[in-house]
Amino acid sequence: MRVGLYFGSFNPIHIGHLQVAKYILEHGNFDEMWFVPSPLNPHKSEETLIPAALRLQWVQNALINEPQLSCSDEEFHLSLPSYTYKSAVHFYEKYPEHHFSLIMGADNLYTFHKWQFAEQLSQICPLHVYARPGYPKPAEPMPFGATWYDAPLIDISATEIRDLLWENEPINHLVPTEIVSDLTAFFQAMQPEPNE
Repeated sequence: MRVGLYFGSFNPIHIGHLQVAKYILEHGNFDEMWFVPSPLNPHKSEETLIPAALRLQWVQNALINEPQLSCSDEEFHLSLPSYTYKSAVHFYEKYPEHHFSLIMGADNLYTFHKWQFAEQLSQICPLHVYARPGYPKPAEPMPFGATWYDAPLIDISATEIRDLLWENEPINHLVPTEIVSDLTAFFQAMQPEPNE
């Protein structure tokens, strides 16, 4: 099977993630797309992350009705922090019959040279890169032999969603229906008690 590995913090997952995954699934001729939530991304501050178990659960719930999209918890069983090269090697060891590719946004391509074992990673897991606002397509030849997708530009950020939740604003238009109530309840529980 041709499988796209869509790594991320998914902090939280939103409809932009799903739309990109479906676009590349179709236009890249993949059989499946596996979302791989990272318990601790080495490039992100742990302080800004929603607890890992919740992020994983929300990705699983968001994909319940998506037959070709699934969630893998493999990084939760590997040592931290979650380096993509280490995880990719693990996937090949566990599923040697599959061919894996790495799905990433254009912002990540611009910093990919800083990733651990970037060159080796791009050789075992070809890069499939989707356009993102503010990151123009690099000149040919593409860095690391990447394949570029002019996927619809979806200007949604997890930071925006978290900010809306802190302000008790609706997020129904930004996240999958399956997780709206759980997300809202989590952030409401985190709100400080009003001063008496």
